[in-house]
Formats: sequence, structure tokens, C-alpha cells
Amino acid sequence: MINKYLLSSLVCILFYTAQAHPSSKLPQYNIINDLSSLIKNIGNKDIQDDILSLTGQWGVKLDPDSIGEKHNYFNSGHTTMPIQLPGTLDEAGYGTRTVGSDYGILTRRHKYIGPAWYTREFVIPHNWQGKEITLYLERVLWESKVWIDGRFIDTQEGLGTPHYHRLGTLNPGKHRIAIRINNDMIYNIGDKGHSYGEYTQIIWNGILGKIELQSSPTLSIDRIKVYPHTSDNRLDISFDIQNHSNKTLKGEVSYTLKEIGSKKKIYAYKKEIKGEKGIQHHRETLNIRQAVKHWDDLHPNLYRLEICITQKGQSQLKTVDFGFRNVTASRSKILINNRPVFMRGNLDCLHFPLTGYPSCDIQEWERIFSIYKSYGLNHVRFHSWCPPEAAFTAADRIGIYIQAEVLWIDWWMSVVRKERPEMTTRGLPKGLGHNPSADKFVPEELQRMIEAYGNHPSFTMLCIGNELGNSNFDIMQQWIKSLQEKDPRRLYAISTARKIMPADQYMVTHNIPQTGGTYGINGSGTDNDRESIYSKATIPVIAHEVGQYPVYPLWNEIDKYTGALEARNLESLRQQAVKNHIEHQDRKFHEASGALQTILYKGLIENLLRTPSCAGFQMLSMTDYSGQGEALVGWLDSFWDSKGIITPEQFRCYSNDIVPLARFHKYTWQTDETFKAQIQVANYSDTTLITPTIWTLTDETGKLQQQGSREVPLSSGKVNQVDSLSVDLSEITSPGKYYLDVTISGTPYHNRWSIWVYPPYNMPQTNIIIHDKFDSTVISALEQGKKVLLVADQLGKKDNSTPLYFTPLFWSTSFFPGQSNTTLGAWIDKAHPAFSQFPTDNYTDWQWKEITQGRSFIINEHPQLHPIVQPVSDFHINDKLASIFECKVSKGKLLVCGYNLNLDSPVARQLKYSLLHYMTQSNFNPSYSIKIDTLKKMFAYTPKAMVSVPKGFENSILYISCGKQMKNSGSAPWTATLDHTEIQDERCKYKVTCDNIWKDEKGTAWTGKNMTIEIQTPEGIIGDLYVKFEDWNHQNRAGLLSIEGRESILENQKGKERWVKLFIMREDTNDGKIVLKTHTKQGGNLMISQIAFIKQ
Repeated sequence: MINKYLLSSLVCILFYTAQAHPSSKLPQYNIINDLSSLIKNIGNKDIQDDILSLTGQWGVKLDPDSIGEKHNYFNSGHTTMPIQLPGTLDEAGYGTRTVGSDYGILTRRHKYIGPAWYTREFVIPHNWQGKEITLYLERVLWESKVWIDGRFIDTQEGLGTPHYHRLGTLNPGKHRIAIRINNDMIYNIGDKGHSYGEYTQIIWNGILGKIELQSSPTLSIDRIKVYPHTSDNRLDISFDIQNHSNKTLKGEVSYTLKEIGSKKKIYAYKKEIKGEKGIQHHRETLNIRQAVKHWDDLHPNLYRLEICITQKGQSQLKTVDFGFRNVTASRSKILINNRPVFMRGNLDCLHFPLTGYPSCDIQEWERIFSIYKSYGLNHVRFHSWCPPEAAFTAADRIGIYIQAEVLWIDWWMSVVRKERPEMTTRGLPKGLGHNPSADKFVPEELQRMIEAYGNHPSFTMLCIGNELGNSNFDIMQQWIKSLQEKDPRRLYAISTARKIMPADQYMVTHNIPQTGGTYGINGSGTDNDRESIYSKATIPVIAHEVGQYPVYPLWNEIDKYTGALEARNLESLRQQAVKNHIEHQDRKFHEASGALQTILYKGLIENLLRTPSCAGFQMLSMTDYSGQGEALVGWLDSFWDSKGIITPEQFRCYSNDIVPLARFHKYTWQTDETFKAQIQVANYSDTTLITPTIWTLTDETGKLQQQGSREVPLSSGKVNQVDSLSVDLSEITSPGKYYLDVTISGTPYHNRWSIWVYPPYNMPQTNIIIHDKFDSTVISALEQGKKVLLVADQLGKKDNSTPLYFTPLFWSTSFFPGQSNTTLGAWIDKAHPAFSQFPTDNYTDWQWKEITQGRSFIINEHPQLHPIVQPVSDFHINDKLASIFECKVSKGKLLVCGYNLNLDSPVARQLKYSLLHYMTQSNFNPSYSIKIDTLKKMFAYTPKAMVSVPKGFENSILYISCGKQMKNSGSAPWTATLDHTEIQDERCKYKVTCDNIWKDEKGTAWTGKNMTIEIQTPEGIIGDLYVKFEDWNHQNRAGLLSIEGRESILENQKGKERWVKLFIMREDTNDGKIVLKTHTKQGGNLMISQIAFIKQ
């Protein structure tokens, strides 16, 4: 306690100081009055002792049959078990002890879903006599009911917001509290989102964070909201004045504003107030004469507003920390204080694997967001959940923009998946607007979120939820409009990644309807962007869930799961690796797949930075995702620890407020070419830089090939054109890797790209047999002791080989099992002499992309065979694979290459040259022997069937010429036998509901006022559905199309044919089918003559 007399002396000193500095902008009487008021209350505990913590030991009684209310569990006399709160039943070891592994997720050691009763006694102090008391529970999943001394108080609910229970007044002395917590699904939102489910957060039962009683005097304030205005240093305040007496009360309210960093007071003011009986809404405007510092990601300046209400010796002090921040939007960018900001974001999917619940500790969130900043990020999207207060507070301090959400409901969650029970969603929730249960909860939860966290400057974006594909967007739009009117302090959106509505102020999506995808790498170099897509948007668009590239795990990570959850699933996957003799290679696979992930992220992010109209990106994700089939997609693990893949300094080269960029159209060059590039700088800082931009081209040893420099203003808020360069490559005589570095002089901003340069070579004249089939020619040569290079890119069968892909599989092969790609890049024995003329790292860098077509072969039965190039089998499969390997066969020597060496490509020619060069050397002497019969099976050849489809549709998995088999003119009921399937994957069966098939001299087509086309697909694939509409009899046909609930318009055809391209998301096919519906708006019907599905 501060000494009263010491404080009096301090007041005297400050008084004379104020007299000595009459130029002070602060009214002197406010300083003196405020301090005098503080002296009067220094011995008054009302200001300091208004909180009573209830943390510590409680008793708990489980109520699995929900009989507690009937049997008066809220009264004393019932046996309980001890538990520490804050905490959960899982941490205490209560509930059913689990056995075995949950599919695709971490496994809880103990599991309990249902009501549990938490009880304890507490003592109300004497100075709380007559005060209103509120029970504050910071985090509860999902419903809390409270009894005091056996008397029922009320029920509260919420997943992402605190629970407030108004207890009224309590007499001083001992009382007993009983809280019934029910973590069952109170409202039907399903269990696949992160606010409620088992993917990452568990369905825990307990109480987290602060558990306290809060007292307030007879005249008190509540629900403070601050509305900063950066344009004129104005602060609007609103709050409720609560008068708990039966008469009007007079009091005094004072306002004090301080800089948090310097603790400098910049404003003070007080006034008298009248408090009528009940609750009054009060507004105040503070016009601040001093200049204020604005808040943003670069300068997270914070202020503290103190509001003190005093009435007859009773006082209440409330504080609000906030920043002077304004958020608006241009056509393409989110504007923070009128500055265009490029959102460099990450998805937070609630990863706390030791506890299974989010931390309520500010220091822990500061640790997490400091990691964000270390990697150059300034934004977080909380995917389908809302974090606790501590996250907002930490983001305020560090400078992170937050997007918070409520839930995730999509089409695939409303169907039973008998063949994949792990995909069946509890409650089979219908979409919002069609779901009375969720329709009650969601608007209320949204309102609670802006009430609880709305003052935080970091809270810049609010979205209802993730991919709400089966919801009524008109109804959700009304909810958003209501929030916009009530609280305009942030930007609002309805849903990610489905549909753009008029109320959306920004959009997070992977596809702009009728326009195209928002991210991806086009071409074979860096001279690309997505401006043709983003420029068509009328609101800022942020790329949705960028990345999702898995990395092979290190098996020793299993030992880190020492808390409420165990990695039993990872242990079973490790055992598969043991079985196939590759467990010891986990670090090699980890490094190779991680390096591939790094170059892909760099490519994706730079592509978006080169796009002037892009508003930013949200990656999925920095950390591994422990659910949904173990999607280990992070460069950090689930504990936010580095996996050793990339350093923050390296990542900031292409993820920062200022990023040097280079445009060149390919990564591989020949010595008879001139390397050309354009230099750009994306500057989204708050400063225009005027300093030289320097570029250099060096070889791997650092030897300089050429350099240049140019100074142009690097304007803030845009992509700046800086320079162009040309480098004659003719003096290079040997194949090599070269580095293009771009540095902004005098700054830490630097970036680097690799290119590969190959001289022309004539293939060596040798006696080596080069063949593309394992036939009698090859067998005879091997039996005669000859050397054979087998180009095996067209060999192998489904059960003994896998296709080669440059990029890794998407997300998780167990969550999206329809993918034909089952690999995570490849580990390369770069020191092997086979690569003496083909410079490579130990992973597939960009030079491998153009030749990564072909096959790798499953060699599980050959533990002693060491591949030269070993594709990394997904850790759910753990096959031992080989795409380049050597072996002894009979008397001969065989080198197998699963890559297409016959491509017209400098990379293919160089690799072929290097392999042949090796085979001419004495060290080509493989020691591992394989029998000819084994190789016959391994290298089986299946000729490809010839198909006749229009150019561009060769890679379709389904191509239908509608009604083409119909012989007679006129109409006939639809049957698949009348269609001609030019291409049909065995998994792509289909059925059509239409009026009929029509045939005349112009052609054949499915026709109907309303048509439904249902196509079975491999589960979890992505692609494009192409539909050809006809209007050859000039009816000016027009209609409405719906693909998986997403609507688009077929405009007046005016007698012309029209191909329509419909984007198919992985979530669309996760139930193994897609459904297209058509509705005629104009003309007698719609006509479809051809349909094709191309899998990406």
C-alpha cells in the first residue's frame, strides 16, 4: 500500500512543477483534482479489492447421465474428486481411459463429454456488503449453470467468449458455489470446426483462464467501448452507467488517457453525472489536443483509458487498453490508417498439443506472435474459432492483425459417410439459415465477440466462419449488416472461400467466382502473377489457405507429446516405416521434403507480391496440423518449435514489409542464351525508400559473374519497377547452379533465386544400350554382360509403382484419399557420381520440375538397395521408392531412370548426359543384384489407349459426348448407354436427370428445364468441370447453374455454343461425388452436348 503522506508530498511537488511550466497543454486543475481524489481513496480498498480469485482446488463430480440437477448436486453432501482450476478433466485424469489410436488425430488419454459439477466454498469480505457481484469465467466449453448456496442463478453459454454470471448481492461470510459445465454439443454446429471438435482442440470439460468474483459499487460502469478517430485525435467513448439503488444518484466520473509505453498522461477530464435507476447508456467525446501515435503492425502504439466513477466515497476504476487505429478498404487493399497493408498471414487452427485447449496466458501468445514477426508475418486468421483475451492483448502489443471466426459448416458435413466413419460429422449440421439450432447461437456469439474483444486494435477483421457452402448467404448477410451498423471498428465478411456478397468488405478465398484461382505457380520461372484475376475484384481479396505442403516427420517428435494427448497415430505410422526398412531415413526425407516446401512457399508468396491488386495471403500453415489425417504441413511443429527447415532470416527474404523481386521466365538456361530478368520491389512499409537496388549473379563458390545497380524511389504501398538486366552466358563452360541476389542498399532487405546453366553437349559414343522397355533386347544385353540405361518413365503397374510429381501431395492423403500423388518430393544422393555432370542438391529444386514426369518403383522387398534418387513416400504409406537406381543383373549392369530423358529439354539432355558419363566410368559397378524375373514384373509395360477428344482435354478423367450413341433423330429418355464416354476413369460413374436426349441434324444433347448431373469422383480431388451448352436452334437460352450449391449465371447464348468452366474444390469431392444442377431462365430448356472433368 502506498503511504498516504508520501503521496501528499508528491502532489505538492507536482503542483509546483505545474506552476513552473504554465505552457503545459493540460489543464492544471485536472491534474490537482485527480491526484487529490486519489489521496482521498488511497485507504479505500474499493478500488483495489474489487476482485476475488477462485482459482485453486475445487471438487468435481461427473454427471454422465445428466441427473445432477434432479438429484441436487448443487447442494453439499455429494462425493467429489479434487481438481485444480483453471484446468480440465483431461489434465486431472478423469473420464474414460482411452485404448488404441483415434484415426487421423492425436488421442486423448482420458475422454469425457457431458455435464460435470464443480464446487467449492468462498468467503465474501465485509467491504463487499451491498455490492453487486459477478462471477467471471474466462473460458468454458460450452454451457455453464451456476448455483449459490443451493439457489439457481442463471445459465450462460459461449465457445469463444467469457461467461458472466450476475450473482446480485451476497452477505459477507462463507458461501458455496456449484457450477455445472456441459461440454456436450448444445447447438448443432457439428464437430469439425476448431471452436468445437477433436481435430486439434479437444472437447474438454473444465474452466480456463481467470475464475473470479468481481464486485461493483451501487453506481458503476460497464461495457466500455472506445472509438478512436485517427484523423482528428478524437476518442469517442460509450459505456453503461448502472444504478443498483431505487433512487437517482449523483456522482463524478473522470477520464485519464496515458501512453502505455512511456506512461505519459496526455489527457485528463472529469465531470459530474446523474445515475437514474437501472441502466443508462452514456457517450462521451474526448478531443485530445496533443498529437497521438497511431497503431499498426509496424508501430503498435498503445494507450490506456482510465475511467473512474465515484459516488459517496465508493469508487470504481475501469481501464481499457486500445490503439488509435482506423481500418477501411480500397478496391484491392486493406487500409490501416489510410496506408495500404499487404496481409502476410497464417492460419491458427488451435494447436496446443500438451493441453488440447488454447492458452489464456499473455506471455504464451506474445511468444507465438513474436514467432510470427520473426518470419515477417503481420496477420493471423483464427480458422473457425475465436481466441481468448490474451491473444488479442499480445497481438495489440506486437502488431498483429486478427481475423476471428465462429464455426465451420459445409456440404460434406451433412451426410453420413459409412465407408469413412471418421468423416461423418456429429449432428449432420445443416447450413446456417437452414439450421434453427445454430441460427440462434451464431448471431449471439458474434455479438459476444465484439462485446468482449471489440476495443482491441488488433481485432481488424471478423468473419462468420470457414467455407459455409451449404448456408443461406442472404440470411448471414443480414447478420453481418447488423454488426457493421453496431460496430464499424473492423472489416466484416460472411464466409471464406465460397461466395462474395454485397455486404462483404473483404474476402478470403482460393477462387473468385467466374474469374479464377487466387494462388498457384504458373509457368517454369518467376515472370508470372495473378493480376488478371485479382484486378477483377471490387473488394480486397486475400489468398485462402496457401500452401498445405506436407513434410515428412522426424519420428523422435513422438516423445514430445507428454500431456493430455498422445501421438499414438504417429507411432503406428512409424511402425509402417520400420516394416519397410526406411525408419532410419526420416531425417533425410524430412530435409528433402522440407526444402521442397520452402521453395514452393517462396514461389507462391512472391507470385502474390508481384500481383498489384492482391491484398495478401493466409498460409496453411506455419505449424503442423495434428488432425484431419495428420497434415504435417508446417515448417514449425505443433509446439511452435522449428523443424530445422528454414530460418526466420531466410523466410523474411520474401515475407516482409519490403521484398525485392525478380521476374525471369525460366529457371534453366543454356550457354548460348542471354539470361534476362526484371527487378521489382514490393514496398508495403510506411516509408518511400530512395537508395540503390543492387543485383549480382554469382556461381556456387561466390565468384561474381556480373552485377548492376540502380537508384529509383521505392514508393510505399505498391510494386515498384526498378531495373532490367541481361547477362551473356556464353563464357560458362560447365554445368552449374548460379545465384541471382537483389539487395536494397543500406537496408536488411535482400532476396535470392537459383538458376541452372548448361552448356551444349554431344552424347558420348558408347556401347551402352539405351532402351525404354524391359524386353528381350534389354534382357539379352544384360545376360551378355553389357551396360543398359533403362528409361522407365512409362513402365510399371499400379501395384508396384507410383507416378512422379514435382509438388508434394495436398494436405493429407488420408483426409483426401483420391489423390494420385502420394509423394513428398524426393531425396537425392547428390554426391553420387551419377550427378557429376548434373548439379543438384539433395532435394528436387526447380530444375527438376520440367522432367518430373514418369514413375518411381516400390522396392519394399529390397532393404539393401540404396536408390540414387528416392521419392519420399507419404508417411501414411511409407513405401520404399526408387526413381533412379542401379543394380547388377545377370552378368550385366543396369541403371534405371524413371524420369523422361527423351523430352526436348536441356534438363533432360543434361541428366541423360550425366548418367551416361557415369556409366562409362570404372566406378559404375553396382553391387546389389536383382533377378530378371523380378525386374520383368517391376517394369511391366501397358500400352496407352488412344482417345479422341478436343485439344486441352487429354488429361480428363471423364469426357462425355452426350447422346452421341443415339441413332434416330428426335427425343429419348436418358440412359448412359446412349452417351459416348471418350474417357472414363473407373471411379467416375455418373447419372443424369433430364427431360430427354435430343438429336437432330445439328447434333445431340441432354435437354431439360431443370437438369441434375451427379458424377462420382475420387475422394478429395481438385479440378475443373467443363460443360458445353448449345443453342443451335436460336432460342436465346439462359439459365442458372449450381455446382455443389455455388450458383453462377449462364448468360444469353444468342444461338452460340458456350463452354462453361466450373471450379471443383477438394471439399466438393470429399464425399466422393459432385452435383451440377441447371435451371432454365430463358428459352424452352437448356442443352448440354459435352461434359469433361479435368483433375488438377
